[in-house]
Parts: sequence; structure tokens; C-alpha cells
Amino acid sequence: MEERAVQLIDQVIGFGTVAIRSHVDIDQELGLSHVETLLELRDVMRDEIDLQLVAFPQSGFGGAVPDLMEEAMRLGVDVVGGLDPAGIDEDIQSHLDLVFGLAERFDRRVDIHLHDGGELGAFELRQIAERSKVLGMQGRVAVSHAFALGMIAPDVLQQTAEALAAGGIAIMTNGPGPDAMPPLHPLMDAGVLIFGGSDNIRDAWSPFGDGDLLRRASLIGYRANFRTDAELRSAFEFVTAHSRRVMGLEPVSIAAGSRADLIAVEAFDVPEAIADPRPARIVIRAGQIVRGVHHLHTKVHWSVA
Repeated sequence: MEERAVQLIDQVIGFGTVAIRSHVDIDQELGLSHVETLLELRDVMRDEIDLQLVAFPQSGFGGAVPDLMEEAMRLGVDVVGGLDPAGIDEDIQSHLDLVFGLAERFDRRVDIHLHDGGELGAFELRQIAERSKVLGMQGRVAVSHAFALGMIAPDVLQQTAEALAAGGIAIMTNGPGPDAMPPLHPLMDAGVLIFGGSDNIRDAWSPFGDGDLLRRASLIGYRANFRTDAELRSAFEFVTAHSRRVMGLEPVSIAAGSRADLIAVEAFDVPEAIADPRPARIVIRAGQIVRGVHHLHTKVHWSVA
């Protein structure tokens, strides 16, 4: 697992990624073996990339999993994960009690994968938003996928979007192929923070995905029917500034004194970089070039991202 993880990190650094949030499976069979491996790797790779780990109850909270999740927090895992409170554990309140209880006790962020669809999924989203609001965790809770938002009537969507905004819940989408996608414009209009992620990268779930976040932003924009420059810039923000905000990382700006984590891409401007993400890039971390192209055409325009 360590070998695969190192290869993946090396690959995404080449695309311009300087920080990763990765969900690490915890269940009764695996125990904390994956957590321990990746915690060690996080320390080894700290100069290469910021690696944020989520304790993820892949098979639900049955048996000893709550105790294992608590031990993962003590070992230094960054984020408390959750998964389909209704669909996996068939107990929404108990599942959320465990997730938010751990987050409150250990002062951690929350990232819940929610695949439950339709009215059920929308209800779960509103429950998550209410928990976040009551506990004062606005800006520290994310829900990944949230397919239900693309399956409900407009009035229920509006109600749910307003609840998500009040609860400070960020919604991650990867521009899914076969599944319903959250309608981004109504969510953004309601004040919901949207960010983008790769989800699976050529793993047991899917042969597709390479960890290129510019390409992922392009796919999200395509699925969301983004057409204008302003919309394409929004897609760019999903995988840059918004993702850093969700992870609790300092914003990056191109100004004296700011941390120089940035990439230069072969494009006239940011909208072109999203509409036509090309492979040639220069990747800079903390002011040092960590990946780059050796031969640039003299007439190429470079847009700093």
C-alpha cells in the first residue's frame, strides 16, 4: 500500500497538486493497519505534499469500529469520516452522534460520504447541516457526492440548500458519470461552498481517474453545463481555493510574502486552462520548482494558477 501511495503522490504532484485529503478505510477486519501505514507516510512525505487523512468507516459503525475510530483520532488522523447513515448503518441519528461526537471531542473536521438518494438523502443532508449549526462547526464539515441533491424537486432542493448554507456545509462533487450530480448553480446561489475532488483514481471502484484536478474541474464544468468565462473560473476555484478552505489550509495569493504554492499552465488564461487542460505545467511548492517542462515554445502564453 505504501508503494502505491507513493506512486500516486508522485503522479499528482506532477499535475500540480500540493495537498491531498485521503479517506482511509477502518473496519473490523482491517483494524487500523491502513491508518498506521499512511500516518507514517504522511511524516515521510511532509516536505513533498500536505497529506490530510480521514478516518473512514467503510463498512459502517458496527462492532468495534467506534473504538477504532476513536483510536485513529488519538493517533493523529485529521478528519472524522462518515458514510450513508441510513444506507449503511440504517440509523441516521446514532451514526451522526458518533461522527459529530468524535469531531467535537477531538476538535476535528468532518467529511461524510453520502450516496443515499432522493428525499432520504436530502433529509440526511439537512440533519447534518443542523448538527453543524448547533455545534458551531460551520466551515468544518463537508459532504462528498450528495447525489440526492440532483434527484429532488426544486422546492426541496431550495430548502436543503438553505439548510446547508446555514450549517456551513461544503459539498464535494467529482462530476460523476453514471450518478445524479448536485445542481451547482442553485447551491452556489444559496451560498453553499462547492469544491471538487477526484474520488477514485484507477482503483477497485473505477478504472477512470488520474488525479489531474484541472481535468477534473473541466469534467465538473462539462457536467454542470458551464459555458461562460465566469463559470469556468468557478470550476477552477472548486479545485484550488475552495478545496484549501475545506481542508483548513491558508489561502494562496500571488503577492509578496505569500507562500509560493502554485502552478503555471500552458494556457492564455484560467478559463482556457479549464476548457482545455494541457499536460505541460510548471509546479512550484514553497517557492521551489518541483516539476517542470524543459523546453517551452517562445510564443506560448502561461497562466499562473
